Amino acid sequence: MKTLLSLIPFLLFLNGCQLEQEIESETVVCNKDEFLFSLPKHILDYRDSMATFSQEGGENPLNSVQFVSECIPKTSFKELAERSAKDILISNYKNSGRVTHFRIRDNVAYVELAAHTDGWPGVTASLAAVEPIIKRNLFLNSKVEDVVVGEIID
Repeated sequence: MKTLLSLIPFLLFLNGCQLEQEIESETVVCNKDEFLFSLPKHILDYRDSMATFSQEGGENPLNSVQFVSECIPKTSFKELAERSAKDILISNYKNSGRVTHFRIRDNVAYVELAAHTDGWPGVTASLAAVEPIIKRNLFLNSKVEDVVVGEIID
């Protein structure tokens, strides 16, 4: 039992490396003045599966999502986070993907969307689909070590 417990941190480390490896294995190479922008190949299916996962649990569908990537003109990380959110949200709620607060402190990016403070029925399911995409695109294009998406309270 003691041996098994000592292996847990190692297994968690290996699991974390797998995510980084998947993110870094993109085949698209961008110029220095461009960001790599990555979205699910089938956004509607992704939205539905993440909504179901956020409400019912089970296996995280993010693990099996296929992504497509393209190079976009480099802007600010705040604008990258906002574009990530707006491209995932349905058309009626695109404005809820507006980034209201953004900061990077101690290699951690903090992102607050309008949806965090002005919600609607179903906002939690929508944010379940948006948050991983914001994180993915910030990790792909910056040196932040963590991304916190949610209401920022000073």
